[in-house]
Amino acid sequence: MMGARPEEGFSLIETLVALAIIASMTALLFDAISLNARMTERVARKREAILLARSLLAQASIPDGQGAMAEKGQWRTLYWRLSHRTIDGGARDAGVPLEEVRVEVFDGLSRRRLTHVQTLRLGR
Repeated sequence: MMGARPEEGFSLIETLVALAIIASMTALLFDAISLNARMTERVARKREAILLARSLLAQASIPDGQGAMAEKGQWRTLYWRLSHRTIDGGARDAGVPLEEVRVEVFDGLSRRRLTHVQTLRLGR
């Protein structure tokens, strides 16, 4: 009788284990890609909010009443709010009143604050 031939190839169990490992790694990869896409979107929204806030602050900081603008508004899906507060004392030497100007930008969907910027300007 001839000797039994050794088995060639992979068994069903080995194949299933390999497929399970590949499926797990693929799921982890898709999760990482999804997280990256969400973070990229969040960074883009934050950057857009910062640019809007800086633009509004520059416009609101123009002296002599030329920078008069609405106290709140909307641009695309971002909402913004402008506030003024008089600083008591002003410039010490000249007695010039100072005013704090603050711009806050909110996400239109979640209503959470994305950024805020503030500066001082001469009072009106």
